Amino acid sequence: MAKRLNPNVGEFLIVVGISVVPTLLSVVRYYLDSLHAPDEISVQYCSVSISYSFLVTASLYYGCRFIFLQFNRRMPWSEYGLKRLLPEILVIFSYTTVTQFLIFSAFAGTAVFEGEELTPSLYFENIFFGNTITLIVMAIIESVYLFRAWKASLLQTEQLRSESLKSQFDSLKGQLDPHFMFNSLNVLSSLVEKDPEKSQHFIDDFARVYRYVLEVKDQMVVPLHRELQVLDSYLNLQKIRFSEGISVKRDIDSEHLEQFVPPLSLQELVSNAIKHNEASTSKPLEIHLRSEGRYIVVENNLQLRGERPASTGTGLPNLKKRYQLLTSHKPSFRIVDHRYRAEIPLIESEQ
Repeated sequence: MAKRLNPNVGEFLIVVGISVVPTLLSVVRYYLDSLHAPDEISVQYCSVSISYSFLVTASLYYGCRFIFLQFNRRMPWSEYGLKRLLPEILVIFSYTTVTQFLIFSAFAGTAVFEGEELTPSLYFENIFFGNTITLIVMAIIESVYLFRAWKASLLQTEQLRSESLKSQFDSLKGQLDPHFMFNSLNVLSSLVEKDPEKSQHFIDDFARVYRYVLEVKDQMVVPLHRELQVLDSYLNLQKIRFSEGISVKRDIDSEHLEQFVPPLSLQELVSNAIKHNEASTSKPLEIHLRSEGRYIVVENNLQLRGERPASTGTGLPNLKKRYQLLTSHKPSFRIVDHRYRAEIPLIESEQ
């Protein structure tokens, strides 16, 4: 594999290359004008011309580069903005004017300016040309620098936002395990007293459902079809406890099955319905899951329990906060026509 050229060496080679260009142009001009034979273009002229061009190019480039870096360190754009522009231009133009005057004076008696009258006008033209080139180069450098700084700032902001969101989301997901455990153990506690044999089946099914909880603990969203699968397992747990006291109807469009929802969101909504309502053979709890546009709706008939169930207070508030981190569309929880209606947005992309 070829070695990458050192940036400093690359810059130096560019400066040398630029320095040779004026001399090459002079040689081409001599050929085209046919004013001199090729052998009249002396080695001395070429060497002096290249030396002059190199001194001007190198002093302007490295000097302006040094000034630019000093301004970046002492007056960064992020703090000073346009207030930095005027002093930077003044310093650079003062430096380039003095530098070009000194170099021009040093080479005034050489072959580069042979036959030319060294008038103030000639000084001004050469210095003005050099400053114009410097201004153009400085504008390009500043534009590239500002664009890169802006791009880096956007990337850093997005990285910080992503890290912040992931941290918040991980914190919220960390509440799911104990919340799920709390609800399930409450069910198991009541079931053990009523039917020890069913409680054993409940434990087996609970292990399968909790395995899913562990599988999705590092995921921000899961496909809807996968969430519905685990919901079936969760409902099996509830049927062990309530038998015919729970009736579930499902009307989910197939086109929505590949879209995404936060993990355990449907289980949370069904769990919330079961926790707050009576579910018995004489008064079955009717839960209806359906898709409406970009939302999944979980609706149940209201037959509230007389006693207030124990709660960790992390269920629906947790789900709301998770959605705030995932999308601008918000979930909705309300009572409509004596039925409790929960709506959660479908998320288009796993990203």
